Amino acid sequence: MSEYIALKSVSCLYFKKDSVLYKIDGTRPMFRKPIKLEDVDNLWIKRLSKEDRKLIEKDLKKFKKI
Repeated sequence: MSEYIALKSVSCLYFKKDSVLYKIDGTRPMFRKPIKLEDVDNLWIKRLSKEDRKLIEKDLKKFKKI
């Protein structure tokens, strides 16, 4: 399985290899309707905590989101 990061501030799991996000409902990941990191909006990025943002900052820069 691919490496992933739990982004608690936005209730998502981020899979680094594919740059894909899956929402978390409570404690359960919802493996339906994945969201590409390149498709997130500015509001989603603003909701990221400093800690979560730091974890995916390199990928956000790659997609020119920050």
